[in-house]
Amino acid sequence: NQGRWEEAEKLEVQVMETSKTKLGADHPDTLNSMANLALTWKQLGRHHDALNLMQQSVEGHNRVLGPDHPHTTSYQSWLTEWLPEGGTEMACAGT
Repeated sequence: NQGRWEEAEKLEVQVMETSKTKLGADHPDTLNSMANLALTWKQLGRHHDALNLMQQSVEGHNRVLGPDHPHTTSYQSWLTEWLPEGGTEMACAGT
């Protein structure tokens, strides 16, 4: 971590969009790039955007790789950690 989150964000958006175009929205590499961007957005304080994108990534991983795949469980644990107590609703007001 060199604190270059804005630069990372630009590159990760580009990777995600290119992956969606070239590989498809449900390709594992696209889903991983979504999770990476969500992690960066979280660091940048874009909590609501990060939660929404990580949720999409987790849902895609569940569909494509299944709930027991290491990527699915890893990203699900991040998502659960970010959610308010109870882990069922995304409370993003004021973030």
